[in-house]
Amino acid sequence: MKQLDKYEYKLKLEQLKNLVEKKDYITAADIADSINWRKVKSAATLCMVGEIYDRNKRYDDSYDILQMAYDRASVGRNILYRLTLVCLKMGNLDEAREYYEEFLEVAPYDNQKYILRYQIAKLSGAGLQEQIDILEEFKEREYTEEWAFELAYLYHRIRNSERCVEVCDELVLYFGDGKYVEKALELKMLYQPLN
Repeated sequence: MKQLDKYEYKLKLEQLKNLVEKKDYITAADIADSINWRKVKSAATLCMVGEIYDRNKRYDDSYDILQMAYDRASVGRNILYRLTLVCLKMGNLDEAREYYEEFLEVAPYDNQKYILRYQIAKLSGAGLQEQIDILEEFKEREYTEEWAFELAYLYHRIRNSERCVEVCDELVLYFGDGKYVEKALELKMLYQPLN
C-alpha cells in the first residue's frame, strides 16, 4: 500500500469499526467491499469483516475473509468459532465439524463449544432430547437469554409443558425484560395464564 492508500485504509477501518458499533452492517459491507483484504495482516480486523458479511447473509464472502484470518493467525478461537458457524450456515456440515474439533483443541473450556455443538447437532438432525441435553449443560455453565429461550422452546416441542414453563419463568426472573423475555412470556401463555 502506498502512503495515501494507508491513510485511506485507516479512515475506512475507523468507519467500519464505528458502523459495527452502531450495528449498521449494510453500510459497513459497502465500505468493506471497497477494500482489498488480501493485503491486510490483522486477523482481528479480518474477523470483524467476516462478521459484517455474515450479518448481511453473505456467507461465501464471510467464509473467504475468515479463511484469510485463519491463514494469518497462529491460533484463534474466535476465528475457529466464526468459521464453524459460517460453515453451518452454508450447510457445510463436515467442514463445520472439522473447525469445531480444532476449536475444542484450542479452547476446550470455552462455553461457546456448547453453542457450536448444539448447532451441529441441530443441523445434522439429532433428536430433540439430545439438543436439550446440550443446552441444559450449557445453561449450567453460562446463562444467556437467547439459549435459555431456545431450551424452553425445545421443551415445548417435546410437549414437556412443566419444564417449558419452568425455563420460561427462570428466564423472566433472571433477565426481567427484553426480546427473549417477551418471547418466553408468549410461550408460557400457551400453557398457563400470566400472573
